[in-house]
Amino acid sequence: MYKQTIEFLKTKNIQFEQGLTDAEVEQTEKVYDIKLPSSLKNFLMTALPISKGFYNWRDVTEENVSEIRNAIALPRISIGKEPDQVYWCDEWGSEPDDREEFKAEVFKRLKEAPRLIPIFSHRYIPMNLSDDPPVISVCDWDVIYYGIHLEDYFMREFGEKKCDEIYFKDVEYIPFWTDIM
Repeated sequence: MYKQTIEFLKTKNIQFEQGLTDAEVEQTEKVYDIKLPSSLKNFLMTALPISKGFYNWRDVTEENVSEIRNAIALPRISIGKEPDQVYWCDEWGSEPDDREEFKAEVFKRLKEAPRLIPIFSHRYIPMNLSDDPPVISVCDWDVIYYGIHLEDYFMREFGEKKCDEIYFKDVEYIPFWTDIM
């Protein structure tokens, strides 16, 4: 299914190991308390990227598990540190004048937002949406779409497509994360 994408990534010097087994996927989801979207799960079961910047889901050493847990937590922590830097979405209603109310509303929406699973560096795929959700880039409170779906993301990240050519009307809405773009 992802063989063509993997071959493309290999031309960009991305190194791969054998894909994850069913048991390794189950272990990954248990260790990190996540549910991989079907697209990411199928990709990782086809081949596991291990080059710098990718997350090695097979490596269950304490150091690696800690690194991945930190990557999972980072978007929420970053926004939680400076909630008043978040863009107020018009669909949320009137922006509160009171900064504490503003922050409380951001925290409420952040708590309800889908968790994000790291793919490469600070690129994430949301959990609990469709089988092939969009990929976003999250750097502190700066959030942008980076791919309509997983394969589209890899083409953009590694130079075959431009990020400014994403048609936002074609991208699946991600609660909270889309709102703050």
